Amino acid sequence: MPPPLVSAGLVNVTYNSSSERSVWVCERITRFERFTKGVFFGDNPLNHTLSMFILQASLVCLFSSSFQYLLSQVGATTFVPQILAGFIAGHSVLGNIRLFGKLISTTKPFYVCETISLFGSMLFLFLVGVKIDPYMVIKTGRKTWAIAFCSCTFPVLLSIFFIFVLRRLWNPESEIYESIFFIAIFLSSGSFHVTAGFLEDLKLLNSEVGQLALSLSLLNGAVSAFWQTVITRLISADVKEHNNSVTLSTIFLLLLTIFIVFVLRPIMFWMIRKTPRGTPISEAYMVSIFLMVLGCSLIGEVFGEHYLLGPVILGLAVPDGPPLGSALVEKLETFVTTVFMPIFYFSSGVKCNISLIDGHSFAIVQPVALFSFVGRVLGTMLPSMCCNMSLVDSFSVGLITSSQGINHLLYLQSCLYFRIISEQTYAQMMVSLVWLTLVSTPIVKFLYDPSKSYLSLSKRTIEHAPPNAVLPLLACMHFEENALPIINLLEMSHSTLSSPVCLYALHLIQLKGRSAPFLKVHQENTMSNSLHSSQSDNIISAFKSYQNQNMGNVMVKLFTSLSPYETMHDEICTLAADKRVCMLITPFHMQWISGEVSKCANPIRKLNRNLLKTAPCSVGILVERGNLVWNNPLYGVFFYSVAVVFIEGSDDREALTYAMRMANHPNVRVTVIRLVDPCDRITNSFSEDADSDLVLKFKDNYIQIKRHDYREELVRDSVELINAIKTLESCYDLVLVGRCHENKSSLFTGLGDWHEYPELGSIGDMLVSPDSAFDGSVLVVQQQRNTGVAQNDFRLDSSVYSKHTNFAPPV
Repeated sequence: MPPPLVSAGLVNVTYNSSSERSVWVCERITRFERFTKGVFFGDNPLNHTLSMFILQASLVCLFSSSFQYLLSQVGATTFVPQILAGFIAGHSVLGNIRLFGKLISTTKPFYVCETISLFGSMLFLFLVGVKIDPYMVIKTGRKTWAIAFCSCTFPVLLSIFFIFVLRRLWNPESEIYESIFFIAIFLSSGSFHVTAGFLEDLKLLNSEVGQLALSLSLLNGAVSAFWQTVITRLISADVKEHNNSVTLSTIFLLLLTIFIVFVLRPIMFWMIRKTPRGTPISEAYMVSIFLMVLGCSLIGEVFGEHYLLGPVILGLAVPDGPPLGSALVEKLETFVTTVFMPIFYFSSGVKCNISLIDGHSFAIVQPVALFSFVGRVLGTMLPSMCCNMSLVDSFSVGLITSSQGINHLLYLQSCLYFRIISEQTYAQMMVSLVWLTLVSTPIVKFLYDPSKSYLSLSKRTIEHAPPNAVLPLLACMHFEENALPIINLLEMSHSTLSSPVCLYALHLIQLKGRSAPFLKVHQENTMSNSLHSSQSDNIISAFKSYQNQNMGNVMVKLFTSLSPYETMHDEICTLAADKRVCMLITPFHMQWISGEVSKCANPIRKLNRNLLKTAPCSVGILVERGNLVWNNPLYGVFFYSVAVVFIEGSDDREALTYAMRMANHPNVRVTVIRLVDPCDRITNSFSEDADSDLVLKFKDNYIQIKRHDYREELVRDSVELINAIKTLESCYDLVLVGRCHENKSSLFTGLGDWHEYPELGSIGDMLVSPDSAFDGSVLVVQQQRNTGVAQNDFRLDSSVYSKHTNFAPPV
């Protein structure tokens, strides 16, 4: 007999199955008070709602982090560890244990947890909308539309054909066939955010395959979201009982969309106009946006729409990128993805009871899921191959666009709520989501390497560039302060009509507030008014002024790249390969001019290391100490004093070749300082002959010019090497040094143990170390390495290469 109603709460637990069972559960209200008195007062904390919720959230976050650590080794996306954590913490695993089952299955704390998870999913999908650029649909070409159409229709047709065959051959009276068609259509759907997250986890956002997959998933996601919403409305039992309400609900949805687009979106643009450039968005504006999200969700619930529709539409209406879109993502994303979403996966896992799955239904549903997956892969792969894409790349695109994620899970829960599918079907679908995603990720990681497209190119260096031809250079910039040093370097490169320099200036911006990266090409005599391009306005103006000042002698092409730091090197290398540049120049991660280290120093340093390993051309890291900023060639004529520290090796030859081009400039004085170890001369090696020939060429062509100089210094050990480097202090505006030296002598003995910046090599590290009094700028040069193979990390741990190591030397 239940206790009196004054001390008991009656909770209606409805299982959304085909039989529409309802179970009434009686629980003592006193047992689930909000707060606990504590164990020292004889109270059990697990008998209270707040304590139970914290325990549930802690368990799922712990499991999610553990699975993420283990499965990241095989390239699994974040979706798989989180959904597995929900399985473990739900009825399927811990729920079967008597002690944990009582804790997890307690009714009131679970509904509190589920409510919070739904609130988190609302914020999550709002952020998804913020990151999406709807104009990408307009920008896609005909081939992308054709591939997207095939990837939508082919899996549906193939899976439905398989269902008809299966129904004729095996147990046609099974109840599972009632929802099998919906399963097939559901698994054939796509999602832009799922694909973007997949690519971000695999660090493929900037790759050619990643760009195509994003465009396809945007089209597929829009189509899938439309017809899934329509199917959910038409099949839902509640809708069938109230047919007249469907029309009113649809009209209201259109009115809500119009209100968001024509009222709330202009308000957001007004907020942006009121925010001074370069300053963060006001907290009052952020609170206003948050209230808009809650209001749109509430209005949707009041008029019978899904609570997620309003926030998603509002997110699409938010202007992406800085200052508003990026600020929203920066403030909300970490907390939502690391706290709210694990709770959402926990509530999803609790609803999934794998014990309901029987062998017969499993043998029907999982092959259908496999055929839908294969059909989606083939539907993307075959038309891609018809568009002259390679087999590996087209197969990778098919696997990426077939990935499953959070959007599929949300639609699945909606179908469970509207009784379109049963609990057994829900569990079957959850299993298929996990294993299909878990299988496809390692295959993509193993098959596709974006660096293969540019590492197999022929040698492109300044040393091997044809004389009196256009010298293409690529210069990267992160901040406005990087522009003037690059302009000075361009001035010293001595671009003339007979031997011009073509500079591709690339402004790099970290991807914030959107999912898809992009590369903006700035046309001549135009200035883009987009929010992202406006950050490049000062850089564009500086380079255009310099080009106009040297009309006919200098060619400058301007680009802006918006991408995450983890994959930014792919964007740079792809552009370098496409433009066939001989050297790319990138700034050092530290800035001495302002006296402060940028907050982006660590990502920029990692970017430079990735460029040293994968660049399809020579790489120069420019360490600016102030000399190239104080000199401004836009407003006057300046004289530059340049030195080259030459020891031996391909990197030193590349640096000397670049300096020989600078020596042709009438306002540049070049001094070559060759450091020679008298005890370790190898006169018969190819490297030594190439070194001597290049040095002899410099002496023959430039020493007779009085402003240039050449000298040799004998150094016997690392102490004398350091003393020779100290003689450069306060003498030169710019010093060019090679990064690596193929030397087995004792010159570099012990130096590698004291490297603070291995990416600069031994000489560069000595020049910029805190103990050095050298105040000039340094350009550390690395000549292009082996073609077709990315460089090993050991070269970034020590700049000195020993001929006695077990690693093969570069060619």
